[in-house]
Formats: sequence, C-alpha cells, structure tokens
Amino acid sequence: MKMCCFCLLGLFLAILPGCLSMSGYKQASLYEEASLRHHAYATGTTRATAAEWRALVSEFQKVIDADVQGPSADDAQYAIASSWMWSIKVGDTEAPQQAIKAFRKLIHTYPNSEYRPLSHYWLGRCYDYINDDSQAIMQYQLVENRYADSQVSEPAKLELARAYAKQGYGTHAETSYKSLVDSSISQEIGDVAAKELQMLKTQPKPAAPSAKENIQIQPQPQSEPQHQAKQPKSAAPVTEPEPLAPKSLTREFGLTAKTIVIDPGHGGKDPGGRGSGNLQEKGIVLSISRKLREVLTAKGYTVLMTRESDQLIPLKKRTEFATQHKADLFLSIHANAVESSRANGIETYYLDVTSTDKASEKIAARENANSGYSIQELETLLEGLIQESKSEDSKRLARHVQDTLVQSTGAVDRGVKHARFVVLIGTKVPAILIETGFVSNPVEGRKLTTSAYQSKIATAIAQGIDKFLGKTGETPFAKAQSPRLVAEGVERNN
Repeated sequence: MKMCCFCLLGLFLAILPGCLSMSGYKQASLYEEASLRHHAYATGTTRATAAEWRALVSEFQKVIDADVQGPSADDAQYAIASSWMWSIKVGDTEAPQQAIKAFRKLIHTYPNSEYRPLSHYWLGRCYDYINDDSQAIMQYQLVENRYADSQVSEPAKLELARAYAKQGYGTHAETSYKSLVDSSISQEIGDVAAKELQMLKTQPKPAAPSAKENIQIQPQPQSEPQHQAKQPKSAAPVTEPEPLAPKSLTREFGLTAKTIVIDPGHGGKDPGGRGSGNLQEKGIVLSISRKLREVLTAKGYTVLMTRESDQLIPLKKRTEFATQHKADLFLSIHANAVESSRANGIETYYLDVTSTDKASEKIAARENANSGYSIQELETLLEGLIQESKSEDSKRLARHVQDTLVQSTGAVDRGVKHARFVVLIGTKVPAILIETGFVSNPVEGRKLTTSAYQSKIATAIAQGIDKFLGKTGETPFAKAQSPRLVAEGVERNN
C-alpha cells in the first residue's frame, strides 16, 4: 500500500540538469559535469556501483569547495545527499547515515535554500529506513508545520500517518489520514490515504506502547529524493532534534534550537545603564549582539535581532518578534549599572515566577520599565508560564552561558539567578537575560567598549549555546525516549 515515490523521483531527474543555468564561472563546469553523470547513473543509462556513487559525491564536493556560498553550492549539497540516497539502493551500508549527514549539512549551511522542505522530508525517510521512528516523526511534522505549501507536504503527512499507525496511535493516524482524504491535491495520495484509513479502522486497535517498549519497525525500501522547482527562499532552519529527558519543553518534545533571536537591550531614548563620561549600555549591547550574530551565523544558525540600530523597541514588541519568527532560543543582552562603582562581574538570568531574590527583583524592575504590558496581560502570561515548563531549559541554558562567559573573560562570577523579567515572560521558548558586566565600574566599563572584549563575550555566549545543545562532544541529553512521549509531544506542539 506504499505510495510509489518514483513519480517524485522522475521530477528530481528532470530538473537536476536544468539547474545548470544557476551556476557561475568555475562552479558551472564542475557542476555541469557532475550533474550529467548523476543523471546517467540515476536513469540507468550507466549502471553505477557504490564506489562510483561515492566518487560522484567527491565531484559535487569540489563544486562546494570552489565557492561554499556560490550559486550552485546548495544544488551540489542536495546532489550529494541524493547520491547517498541512490547508494542505498546498490547496497552501500554507510549510505543511510551519510545521507542524513548531507541533508543536515544543507539545512545548517544554506538556511535560505529552497531544498529545505525536501531535505526535512527525506531526512524523515532516512530515519524511517534505519528504524528511528521518533526522529522521522519530527521531520515530517516540520514539513507539515513550516512548509505546508511545499510539494512534499502531503507525502510527509502520509508518512506521518503511517508512523503514528506503526506506533499504535490510532487517533493521531486517523486524523492525518482524514486530512489527506478530505483535502489532498494529489489524487494518488488521497486514494492511498483512504485505503490505509479503511484498513486502520478495520484492524483491531493495538494496545498503546509503554515507555519501556522497544518498538521495532521494518524498514521500507528507500526511494530517492526528488528535486523541486525554485520557490521563494525559506528562512526557518531546523535540523535533527535531539531526544531529551522529560520535565521541560525541549526535553519533553525532543526539540533542539536552530533559530535564535538576539535582543540588544534598551535603545533610542532609553540609554540603559550609564558609566563614566558618556558611556551608555545601549550602544555596548548592540555591538556585542552584532558580534554574537556573526559567530552564531557562522555556526549555521539563523539569527535575528530585535533591533538593528539605536532605536527603542517596547519589551512587548521584542517578545512578539521572537514569537512571530518562530524563535527556538531568545537571548536578551544587557550591561549592568549600580550606584557603587566597585560592583563588577557577569551574571545570567532565567525567568522564575516564584523568585524571592530582592536584589534580582530590583534589576528586573529596572529592566521591566515601560514594558507595554497591562496588569491583566501579565497575569495571563504568568498563568501560561506556570502551565508550560520552559524554565528548566532556560535554567540549563543560563548555566552553560554563564560558565563559558566567566571562563573566557576571567570576570567575576556573579552566578546564575532568576527573576521576573518581562522580556523573558513573553517568550514561549528557552530564554535568558545576560548582564555582560558593569558599565558603572570604571575598569569593566572600559573593557566593555573594546571590540576585542566584546568579541570574547560573543564567542563565549555561542559556546554556551553549543554546550546547551550538546554540540561539543558532551552528551547532556538523556538518550532514552518513549515512542508515546514523542507522539504526544508532537501532537501538543501542533
């Protein structure tokens, strides 16, 4: 009853050679030669062995090496992933994992590539092939939620329904199948969904799997990826999620962060903290934020800033900006100021509505001024926050960032603290507020104005984020994860 994916493959084969017009200069000839060979291998004009597919991967890599951001670079990266997918068919046992790596690299390196929907879809198929159903579910959901207008949206929904059915989630599977039956543009997919829905209804409902069950999924024959016509570029990078232990949004849903919003504090008529001379917080934190954006962008994240210049953005608008752009992490950058010129050091805050730290409350009150929220709106936000559980993730993120900042700068460690910052209350994802130092301290204030020290701060914050996400060789996340938790998390995330 599987939908034949060779119709999708046909589109891929037809369009891949047509991408040559996008290539330029040295990349053009390299890409043309490699793509013609790919076409010959894929159509069967030339029978290719696993070794020949690997050699072709190396040829496409030369295209990328010629100019990693050139006009044909993302085409070549997608062709590399495609070549590994074809290698599965000729029995290359390393091909599934290599394909996963190639698709993930495309998503990270080319956040504006039109291949992103395709990459998430085929990542799901790869995970399905290697029996990692929980990761497959995540990829199919990403396609459905973020790329609903793409041509792989309906195939992803069909595979999602099948994944639910495999795990025994009849209700979730029925919902996905019915949606396709009622609104599918593709007659073939609609018919397949109707047949499988009928089979699902007539079969005895399996017992829901327990958290300790290890559900084995028989791998389906893996089809090869297709290519799609050029569409408007998308900028919502999300890659393979890491499964985490329960008790937080990130852990409960098995999500990770790829889109980061940086919020430079204050601005415009609000100078923030003041130091000696004409030293003002607003300019310092904007400069640090710009450097942080450069570092994070180089690491493959999509990074947005709530303000790009010396302008005043209400706190309410800052959090709305993060929500609007589907941020995965929210970082508010500040510099401290107090009456005593001797106070110094770095501290990082996360939101906790039960905060009783008086000193932290004073800082929060200063930062919350003119937030733009009414009392009623704040009450609503707090009620929602209590029900959600992002605080655990925010606390962990704050700890990692604080540790790397102190180690890198040698500044006084004022610790990780919690307070009721309005700019953190309005976010629905892990969020922290970083006080990078004291502008009111003559020595630390001068340091904060130097480009070298600002770069050191930016690099350290990025390293803290990497540690939070387990990208430094550490494994802070528990690997155990029940299929039920994954499915329920995905359903709630909808």
